Amino acid sequence: MKGKIRWFLILCLALPAWVACSHKLTGNDENEADSLEIADSLENDSAFFFQEEDEGLVLKEESNEVFNDFIFAFIHNTRFQADRIRFPLPVTEMDGSTRTIRSGKEFRSEFLLPGNDYFTLILGDLEQTNVLQNDSALQHIDLQNIDLEAQQMTNYAFDRNDGRWYLSNRAHTEFESPMREFLTFYEKFSTDSVFQLESVAKRLKFAMDTGDEEEEMEGTIDRDQWPAFRPEMPGRSFINIDFGQTFPNPHRIYLLQCGISNGMLDIFTFNREGEHWQLVSYEN
Repeated sequence: MKGKIRWFLILCLALPAWVACSHKLTGNDENEADSLEIADSLENDSAFFFQEEDEGLVLKEESNEVFNDFIFAFIHNTRFQADRIRFPLPVTEMDGSTRTIRSGKEFRSEFLLPGNDYFTLILGDLEQTNVLQNDSALQHIDLQNIDLEAQQMTNYAFDRNDGRWYLSNRAHTEFESPMREFLTFYEKFSTDSVFQLESVAKRLKFAMDTGDEEEEMEGTIDRDQWPAFRPEMPGRSFINIDFGQTFPNPHRIYLLQCGISNGMLDIFTFNREGEHWQLVSYEN
């Protein structure tokens, strides 16, 4: 269980002080290198403010609630979940109509997330992860269930009140700018192998963790080699965490795929040239 919690913390990239590892990402902004430090060691077990109940994990009363701890318990414990929803919960449908969910039982029948073992984080700037280092400053986070094929998403809005996180709203919406253009591209990129290969840089920057801290495979590969190295990528439906990140450069997107229980971390860098997006860097 500690391993699952450990990697769930990493998937959210909430980077509290008690996590420590580093990953280096080679970017492509006029040949300047971007770097991302991601924590990997757990030296203080008291950081995990969980206790067991009949229905699973809940947060202890003395927990200093960071969002990644909260959402782990929220998803896996229906009793805790019901306690952390502001009922009646307002729901906005695709056509703009509204209704309310009045009970935990009704909510559980509708709270459907893909059966993935990962979450994603879509960023416009890797330095924005620094915002998550001070989780207590965050007062609002959205958990987005993105349906690429339908070009829609279900947004679960969480707000902090008196130090505790609560689900306050759910809305079904179309893709929002500035991610709309990228997600429209990514839907085809993730489902059309020919289009994907055409959308990979001729010389792709590539870095792979070999498991040896002193040795890392790093360099470039030809576009034609991509199918041999390509990892499993987020598909038609996936969960994205939106903590309020912005996209200052409309021509660059970082997509981070973070494993819940397997230690996976894949970093994909996409650049846009004209109207076309291209994968220019991959690191795991």
